Amino acid sequence: MRHICFGILAFGIVSCADINKSGQLERIDALNATLDSIETIYNENKIDTISVISNRAWQVENRIKQNYVSDTINMELGKKMDAFKLMRKQLTPMSKSGTTVFNGIAEEREKLKELYNDIENGNGKRDKYDEYIAFESGKVEQIRAVFHEFLDTRSLVLTTYDEFYDELNEFSLSLMNKKEQ
Repeated sequence: MRHICFGILAFGIVSCADINKSGQLERIDALNATLDSIETIYNENKIDTISVISNRAWQVENRIKQNYVSDTINMELGKKMDAFKLMRKQLTPMSKSGTTVFNGIAEEREKLKELYNDIENGNGKRDKYDEYIAFESGKVEQIRAVFHEFLDTRSLVLTTYDEFYDELNEFSLSLMNKKEQ
C-alpha cells in the first residue's frame, strides 16, 4: 500500500512538472518570437549609409563655417544649422544602438536556446526555471527598449537630413563660389 501511495504521489509530481515544463517552453518560444519580430523590423530599418550621411553633413557644416562671413546669422539659417548639426551628432549613438540591438538579439537567442534545452531535458535547478525565464524576459525587454530608441532616433535623423541637406548643401557650395569670385 505504501508503494502504491508513493507511486501515485510521484506520478502527480512528475505530471505537475510536465505542465510547468510545457508552459515554460511556450514562454521561451514567445520570447524567441519577440526577438524574431525585432530582428525583422531592425533589418528593414537599418541604415547602411550612416558614414556617408555623417560625412556629407560634416562637409556641409565645414564649408559653411569656413566660408560664411557675417557678423550676424539669419535666424532661420541658424535654426536649420542647429538642427542639422544635432542630427549629425545623433548618428554615432544611433549606430551604437543598432549594434547593441543586433548583438543583443544574437546573444539572447543563444541564452534562450540553452535555457530551452535545460528545461526540455530537466537539467539544472528545475525550481529556478521560472526565475531564469523572468530574467531572460527582462533582457528581451531591454533589447526592445533600445530598439525603440533606435527607431525614434533613426526617424528624427532621416527626417532632418532629408529636410535640410539639399538646401544647406547648395548654400554651402554657393558660399564657396562667392569666395572664389
